[in-house]
Amino acid sequence: MELSINLDYLRRQRHTQALRPLETVAAWCAQAGFRHLDYSGEYARDDWQAEAYRQREALDAAGLSVEQTHAPFNRYGSYEPALFAEYYQRAFETSRILGAKYVVVHADEYRPAGRCDEQQILSYTCDFLAPWVDFAAKNGLVVAVENLFEDKAFPEIDGKNRYTARVEELLAVIERFHTPEVGCCWDFGHARCAFGDGMLDALRQAAPYLVCTHVHDNNHREDQHLLPFLGEIDWEAHMALLREHGYRGKLSFEFVYGRIPDAMIPSCLETARRAGETLLAMAGNFDA
Repeated sequence: MELSINLDYLRRQRHTQALRPLETVAAWCAQAGFRHLDYSGEYARDDWQAEAYRQREALDAAGLSVEQTHAPFNRYGSYEPALFAEYYQRAFETSRILGAKYVVVHADEYRPAGRCDEQQILSYTCDFLAPWVDFAAKNGLVVAVENLFEDKAFPEIDGKNRYTARVEELLAVIERFHTPEVGCCWDFGHARCAFGDGMLDALRQAAPYLVCTHVHDNNHREDQHLLPFLGEIDWEAHMALLREHGYRGKLSFEFVYGRIPDAMIPSCLETARRAGETLLAMAGNFDA
């Protein structure tokens, strides 16, 4: 296993929507010893395609490779349907240009009304993802379905409001496709929120499909995106389980947008790398 870190989170400046220059943040990551990235590019730009090629060159020059990206999601109604569809296509094209292996998706776009029919939701979800699974198969990518949690942003229907917040729903999507082009992105923080002390058993069920990760910690009550060991997750047990299942992908840090002042980023990245090395040691530190 090796470490990876989310570049999108680092680019957001503190107290503003402005982005730090890609080259600056890439240099910070490289100096801290990171070689792999979770980075989705800028598919909302008018010149998104040309920018994706430019950014690929800049990251190559910095000695960094994009391991995984994240497709947009519309749970909170950020985009009109036509724009959302356009951005989804651009996200997959950008992932291909950046050289990513995995595109992480949220499989919770269905909005139940009145009752929660899980088979109907599953069919809708798989129909929604099917064109992108086909795209992945043709372009050397894998669609990685992320485990989510009930965030209470919407009223509950039949006791739930978010698909794939239960491990059996996550597995249903992956197993319906039954193809190497669909796997699981295990988000440790989401799992802590969703399953509490049962998160290790949930990971055990998902482990056969695990292709990539989002690594962060929390206190079980909020999705805080903390550095490992600052929350309540039993990292020793989880790394042992990854070792048991022979996981050879990346441990990819996913922290919070726009929290860290520029002057602190190099030291924070150094601390993150040391935390990552501790996780790798717990997992046996075998090669990918």
